[in-house]
Amino acid sequence: MTIYAVKRDSETNERLIKRFKKQVQNSRIIQEVRTRKYHTATPKKRITRIKAIMREQFREKRAKEQFYA
Repeated sequence: MTIYAVKRDSETNERLIKRFKKQVQNSRIIQEVRTRKYHTATPKKRITRIKAIMREQFREKRAKEQFYA
């Protein structure tokens, strides 16, 4: 996916740069690069379930402490 901007007849350099930046933003290349920067493996179903259980236990404990402290 190549993005380029050719300077128009009476276009200033600043306007050309602004137009190019807008094209890059609209193509979402920057977002894609940022997401690919660090590879993260998708969590396994078992690990996701264990984390959810731990999170729920922590929330219950915190709720009890909030009312009985």
